[in-house]
Amino acid sequence: MDKIFGYELRRLLWNKLFFGVLLVSLGYGWLTLTGSVVRGVAHTAPFSPWSFGYYLSQTLPLICLGELFFLAFFFSKEERLLRPLTQATPVRQRRYMALRCGAVLTATLVLCLCVAALAVGFYVSLFGRVDYGELILPALLTLIPPIVFCLGAGMMLSRFNHTLIYVLMAAVILLTALPLPPAINFSLSGFFSQFPLTVEKLDPAFHVPGWLAVSKIVVAFLGSTFAISAINMQDYKLDKSK
Repeated sequence: MDKIFGYELRRLLWNKLFFGVLLVSLGYGWLTLTGSVVRGVAHTAPFSPWSFGYYLSQTLPLICLGELFFLAFFFSKEERLLRPLTQATPVRQRRYMALRCGAVLTATLVLCLCVAALAVGFYVSLFGRVDYGELILPALLTLIPPIVFCLGAGMMLSRFNHTLIYVLMAAVILLTALPLPPAINFSLSGFFSQFPLTVEKLDPAFHVPGWLAVSKIVVAFLGSTFAISAINMQDYKLDKSK
């Protein structure tokens, strides 16, 4: 199983699609760092958790689009032609689907680490030492729930029609562009750029409101449920076709 996972992961990481998404994400991230972030977001320090969260929120749509492109790669026409070969292997299709899910998630996390490393390197080069521990919570809040949701929703939609993944990509772009409340907004850039201004203190300590924490937990739960359901549907469809 480890060999299969490693093989699928290498197919994503050593793919021009991955490098293309990585270059675009890093390029846009650099523009964000040298543009709005270096001046400080919402009167906070450029290296504060608020500014770092804003930076990640700006790059989040590109990361999620990359994740959905990875899924689309696994459900492309060429991959569907190879499906009879994978179904003939002794590995249960549910496990094979789970391994592919893990490969997509791992490749997406590698993308996230590269984007975060760009910001950390930028901070260190300009400001010296940075408190890395303060950056963990905004990173988890900003990245994990949308990534899990896009993974689960993309897998579920691909079970019905693989072209629906591209519809989900359009939805990600639309939900990012619309001025929605932070509780239902795909990106938290509005929260990081506005919430510190409501606190009567200059450069306040980072904290997560309860309503926002609950909304992100719900998003992550829905994504996990979709992913598990899509994996279980794989064996169900095979049994039904026999």
